[in-house]
Amino acid sequence: MYSTTDVRVNFFIDSKAKQGENVFYGRVSEPIKTEEINDKGKYIYEYETWNARFVGDALEKARTLADKTRITLKVWSARNPYNKEQGKSFPYLLISDFDLSEKGADNGTNNIG
Repeated sequence: MYSTTDVRVNFFIDSKAKQGENVFYGRVSEPIKTEEINDKGKYIYEYETWNARFVGDALEKARTLADKTRITLKVWSARNPYNKEQGKSFPYLLISDFDLSEKGADNGTNNIG
């Protein structure tokens, strides 16, 4: 699945990954607002987290990111290769371009459409 839709996510460094010359590994997490409200009157968020591979225009930018940086995915695709021998799928996002997000610009919501 390929998309050029802007999606705001939190970036996390994958300290266990062996970084390559043409790919940078990390994780991204998307906050999803639920209808539930906590005892302080604020919405409760759930998080969907994906392994991520940064390539192309995103490669060098990703190498400079700090842990927990908010980014906006610009060009990305969801991949889900299946390993027949292991009988498992290994989903990840392939990110070709992103921008840094302004802090607090979306209050945890995404412009998905």
